[in-house]
Amino acid sequence: MVMRKCFRILVGRSRPIFPIAMGICLGITLSLLCSPLLESNCGLENLVAVRTGRKTHTIFYGTDEHGNMLSEDDFEPILRVEENPTDRVVEKRRVVRTRFIATELGIKEKMFVAVVVSRGEIHSESMTVGINKTLAHLVNKIVFFTRTTPDPMPAGMTVVTFEGDQAIMRTFQIWKYIYDHFGNDYDWFFVMSDDTYVFGETLIDFVNHISIGRDIYMGIPTREEDMEITYCHKESGYLVSKNLLNKVGEYWEECMQKAWSSLPDLEVARCIKEHSGAHCVDNYEGTTFKALNFQDKVLTAKDIKDKKLKEVLTVFHVMDQRIIYKLHKYFTEVSVNRSYAEIARLQRDIQVTSQYAPGGKASITWPIGRQPPFKAQSRFDVFGWEYFTMTHIYAITDIESKVPLTGAHKQDIDEIVTTAMGQLNDKYEKAFTLGRLVNGYRRFDPTRGMEYTLDLELKMTAQKKTIQKRVHLLRPLNKVEILPMPYVTEYTQVTIIIPVVASKQEQVKTFLDIYTKVCLESKEKVALMLIFIYNPVQARSMATDDIFGVVKGHVSYLERKYTGAHISWLSVKTTMPSLIALMDVISTKFASDTLFYVTNVHLEINNDFLNRVRMNTIAGWQAFFPIPFAQFDPEIIYADSPNPGTIDISKQVGRFDDSSYEHAAFYNSDYKTARKLWDEKHPGVGTDHIQSDEDLFDMFLNCKLHVFRAVDPAMKQHYQKRVCRPTMTEDRYHRCLASRADGLASRSQLAVLIFQQQQQLKQQQRL
Repeated sequence: MVMRKCFRILVGRSRPIFPIAMGICLGITLSLLCSPLLESNCGLENLVAVRTGRKTHTIFYGTDEHGNMLSEDDFEPILRVEENPTDRVVEKRRVVRTRFIATELGIKEKMFVAVVVSRGEIHSESMTVGINKTLAHLVNKIVFFTRTTPDPMPAGMTVVTFEGDQAIMRTFQIWKYIYDHFGNDYDWFFVMSDDTYVFGETLIDFVNHISIGRDIYMGIPTREEDMEITYCHKESGYLVSKNLLNKVGEYWEECMQKAWSSLPDLEVARCIKEHSGAHCVDNYEGTTFKALNFQDKVLTAKDIKDKKLKEVLTVFHVMDQRIIYKLHKYFTEVSVNRSYAEIARLQRDIQVTSQYAPGGKASITWPIGRQPPFKAQSRFDVFGWEYFTMTHIYAITDIESKVPLTGAHKQDIDEIVTTAMGQLNDKYEKAFTLGRLVNGYRRFDPTRGMEYTLDLELKMTAQKKTIQKRVHLLRPLNKVEILPMPYVTEYTQVTIIIPVVASKQEQVKTFLDIYTKVCLESKEKVALMLIFIYNPVQARSMATDDIFGVVKGHVSYLERKYTGAHISWLSVKTTMPSLIALMDVISTKFASDTLFYVTNVHLEINNDFLNRVRMNTIAGWQAFFPIPFAQFDPEIIYADSPNPGTIDISKQVGRFDDSSYEHAAFYNSDYKTARKLWDEKHPGVGTDHIQSDEDLFDMFLNCKLHVFRAVDPAMKQHYQKRVCRPTMTEDRYHRCLASRADGLASRSQLAVLIFQQQQQLKQQQRL
């Protein structure tokens, strides 16, 4: 029993070992059975034969002088030093970016208009001039195709000439020119004759309701039964989409050679049908092309009341340029009335839906649809009101509490009062006439515009009595508009002009040190001209004892040290220097495309500001008059501390001097043009009346050039005491004195200085 029990225990414990033992025994048995097979060849000879039969590569070491083959032991390496091949340069593919992002994104312009001139030459009284004046500013591009080249070429018009009297050949030449030069730049192409009027806004709105990805050939259709073709007349104008033009454009010349009829429009339609299958249609996707024949009409009152005239896209067979202008006036008034009606509809919708908005109807702003008034977060954000009457305005500045109402301020108030009276009479059927303005208030809200509150004393026309009414008005801010500007770069050379008088020689040395560090050492693309101004006494001793001799010597040293420094100087004798008089001398010594920057010796020049001069000054378009940050008098602001020698933008250090006009950037060609117009306005005067730097600014204002004036934080000017000549006009003289006083120090610093001086006087009196 004991033995049996022990056996059971042994078997139970050894049960997991049995599979392992069985696996070992099975493996040994299989290895003994397979060993005879491994000792045989098993067909390896064939496998070896195949492997050794593969093609092998051998190294050829050449032959000796007897033609015997050389082995590996005979090989001698040769080191080539002079003929070592250079490292292979892998040229990286340069990524070429387009000039405009619209080109890279494939964005096209909307509308191209071609006007086929068939009624004689282009001149000031021709129909083409009227079409250009009424249409060119409303479409992206307009080109006039003529038979003869106009002489002189009209300003502001693009004219292309195709000579010859064959109408069919000329029509296909026009279409081929459009396809070659403008085919990939526009979404729509509109062709019309020179006796057709089209309102540009209506044309753009018309194509905005049509898909640009379709083959569109649209106009007033005419059916040719014999050829089974429907074609559009160019007299009423017709539209062609970019997709359709790209399909047909390659075949214009081929179609011209196959043309056999006498109708150019028919042959164009036949070519379009043959290569695209499209026919002329007057309706697509619910949009209908409508035109009106205006033969022998002059736009009478009866024509204006005709509802069909409001709905048409084009008016053709217009026989007089004056009718073109009348039609344009009529369609412009229709467009304005539609805009007012749309505004009124939107305001009604806002009133209806406002009850569902947070706050209910009380949340509606006035005027309806405008931005709500600015909400001040603290007392520092509160915008103050200016009080005015018809003669004066109060609290316009902290210094002047009452000033006469003149200039733009008077024009603003007069216009607001006139508008208020017009609105009152429209509402009350001309029941009032203006008695007087009792009170007027205005303030500028940066989120809305200029707000006005008027208390008007009104006389009732029907009754002999007066009443008062309070009127609220808003002159809203327009939306931000992106204006197209000519293309400019930062690689234009800037020629800096600096007038120098004898008392400014130390400042000239400081300026030249800064100029050397910023421009000469960094090889900035600039040139410098110093204008040394001599009075009559200094000019007489210039040959023996030149007062500017030291500065001229330093300029010569810089020219020798820095190759291509482009530093020059010019001596001028005058008793009363002015910028215009100096520029009259300088402009004759430079080319017309020279970019001038006129400044003074107190300026801290830097590269960032020079780049802004290049970007903000555009030839034939814009002059730049920057406003510098002018330092206060160092003897006042640094009376109790050392002068750091640098200028930081801080109200305790300086201010932006908006009365400074001596810094100006402009092109020489623009200066000559402005100077010519100035002389025409002041004939026979010369430069004797020019005694202020502001005259240069006024001169550019009087020409057709844009004048850009803005503060620039990178433009820092060291303190200079402003010179106010008594010979100036009274207004400019007082402004000069005020600017000189403002440039001394801040009001708090001046108050502390006065207080300290008063304390010192009291102490002296006690002693």
